[in-house]
Amino acid sequence: MLFVYLMLTWFGMDKVPESTVPADTLWELVNATGKPHVLKHAIDFKIFDQLSAPISAEEVAERLGTKIEPTSRLLDMLTILAIVTKKAGMYTNTPPAEEYLVEGKPTYMGDLYAMTVGMQEGMIAAIPDVLKSGIPETDVNAEYPEDYWAQMTEMNSRYQRAMWSHKAIPMVIAMPEFPHFRRMLDLAGNAGVFAAALVTRNPALTAVVLDQPPVVEVAKKIIKEYGLEDRIKTLGADFTKDDFGAGYDLVWMSYCLNLAADHLESIFEKVYKSIAPGGICVSQHPVVNEAGTWPHDAAWWAHTYAMAGQDMSLPESAISDAMLGAGFGSVESRYVKDCMGMDRVDIARK
Repeated sequence: MLFVYLMLTWFGMDKVPESTVPADTLWELVNATGKPHVLKHAIDFKIFDQLSAPISAEEVAERLGTKIEPTSRLLDMLTILAIVTKKAGMYTNTPPAEEYLVEGKPTYMGDLYAMTVGMQEGMIAAIPDVLKSGIPETDVNAEYPEDYWAQMTEMNSRYQRAMWSHKAIPMVIAMPEFPHFRRMLDLAGNAGVFAAALVTRNPALTAVVLDQPPVVEVAKKIIKEYGLEDRIKTLGADFTKDDFGAGYDLVWMSYCLNLAADHLESIFEKVYKSIAPGGICVSQHPVVNEAGTWPHDAAWWAHTYAMAGQDMSLPESAISDAMLGAGFGSVESRYVKDCMGMDRVDIARK
C-alpha cells in the first residue's frame, strides 16, 4: 500500500480536482426553475384578487376553498418572488401585482401572462422530440380561425392600456412634429388604445385604426368607452393585402410585422404612399441580430417559436431596410425596453 501511495503522490494523483471557473450561471438557472409557473398557478387560482388589503393565509384558503398549509407556502413563495408582501403574517399585493394581476382592472394582464407561460412551457417541453425528429413544418402565414383575433382583442386592450406608456408612444409624443400632426393610421392597431393615447394628447389629431374586420368590431366598442368615436375611425382590412388610405401624417405599427415578414417590401410601399409629404412612420418590433443571440429576450422567443415550427423572427435591419427601399428619405433606429424585452424602434421620415 505504501508503494501505491508513493506512486500516486509522485504522479500528482492525490490532489483534489479543482474547478477553473465558477458554476454560478448554471445554478442560477436551476434556482429559477418553476418560478414563472408558480406565478401562473397563483393567477389561475385568483390569489391576487384576494390580496388588495392585508389578509392571512387562513382567510385566503377559506375564500378559495384550498388547504391552509399549501396556500400559506404558495403565498410565501410569491413573497420570495417580490410579487406579494408579508408583514406580521398578513399578505398584500405589491403595486405591480395590484395593477396588473387583479381581475377587473383595466390593465389586468394575468390571463395574458398565464397564456404566455403555458405556450412557452409546451414549446420547451417539445424540444427533445424536435431534436430527434426535426422542426415541424408549420405555415406561419396560415389563416387563423375567423374569431381568433376578435377573441384576443379584449385581452390585448388591457395589455395596450398597461403598456402604452412603456412603449415608443411617449417618444412619438415628444417629437417636434407631433403637435402639427392632423391624421394618423394605427396599422394593425387591434384595440386602438395606442391611437387613443396619441389623439388625447393632440386635440387636432384624428386617427384610423386598421385591423381585420372582426377585430375592429371589438375596437369600436373600446373606442366608444373613451368617447372618441368622432376622432377615431376603424377600417376592417388585411394590411398585407388591402389599401390603407392616404394623407396620414403619422403611421404607427407595433408587434404586427413578425407575422408578415415575407410582405415587408409591399407593406412599406403602401405605407409610403399613404403618408403625406413630411410625414413619419414609427415601427416598434422585436428583432434579432445576425448572430441570433441579441437582444436576449427577443432572440430567446424567436428560437422558442422557431423550434415549434413558427419562425417569426425579423432580422435586425429588416424593417429599416424595407423603409428605405420604399423611398423614405431617412430612418432613425434605436432600442427601447418594455415588459416583453428589448424592441427596436425605426422612425422613417418622408
